[in-house]
Amino acid sequence: EVKGLILYNIGVWNERQNFISMNRKKEKTDPIKDSPREGLEMYFSPDVCARFAEAEQNEKNYRVSAILDDIIVKEMENLKEPIFAAELGGGAHPDRYHNFFNKILNKPGGRIDWVDISPYMLDLAKKYLEDRKYEDRKGVIKFIEKDILGYLDELKNETLDIAIMKYTIDHIKDLGKLFELLAKKSKKGGKLISTADNLNPELKSYSTNARFLYNGEEFPDDETRTLKDGDSFTIKFFKESGNPESGYLKGAETVKYYHSPEKILKLAKKFKFDTFLGDWKKIADEDGQVGENMDQDVLILTKK
Repeated sequence: EVKGLILYNIGVWNERQNFISMNRKKEKTDPIKDSPREGLEMYFSPDVCARFAEAEQNEKNYRVSAILDDIIVKEMENLKEPIFAAELGGGAHPDRYHNFFNKILNKPGGRIDWVDISPYMLDLAKKYLEDRKYEDRKGVIKFIEKDILGYLDELKNETLDIAIMKYTIDHIKDLGKLFELLAKKSKKGGKLISTADNLNPELKSYSTNARFLYNGEEFPDDETRTLKDGDSFTIKFFKESGNPESGYLKGAETVKYYHSPEKILKLAKKFKFDTFLGDWKKIADEDGQVGENMDQDVLILTKK
């Protein structure tokens, strides 16, 4: 009887260990957790992508795109042609950056990789180029379905002239890896030109286009929450830009990460970039193309 009891207990123990092992394996092979798609699930719904792309047709988005466009053209002046650029997390709107596209369309060999992890956003981007005003851009754009770090990792070293990131740099959890790859893949004098929208550690409850959640929860409009480097926060987008009363765009919810100015500058120094971080007007030419006075922080890295 004792022998039988021992064998029974051994059998129970083995079954329990097999159960634990199977669950650990399941956790390790979760296709979303700790993958490039984590926090970006909204971009894998065709309906949500279509509604979000339409919502991006708003005044603020146009104005921010025009600011980046002005900076890109200015920063191109000291680069050798033809220009090879990449829009990292390009999304659905290659119907932006008019001055930039005019430049590369008028110089043989200029090209841009339009990189996005979402096949649905890329499909929408292609549709926007069906408009006769933009169809010539098809000749210089290559659409690439890839996450940002994965794309850069596969790129040949010292080939990239300009990397553009509009509203996407704070989707990157591992900012050090991004800077490391940009240092390897950019030519000498190559640039990153990016919006920098969350430099203040005090997280507000809402912005023009969205509400922010801290630890997955909303908080009162008159309060803030303090972020630390690497903290994540959730964004829920409004149906209408500038109108919180319009409600939320169903399914349009994503995760971003806070990176402090101190961390950004430290990493830039580590990977040997010259850096500008601050309001774009501090570097704008008086005769700039934009005619714009809105506040917008930007990050410009230049490889030494």
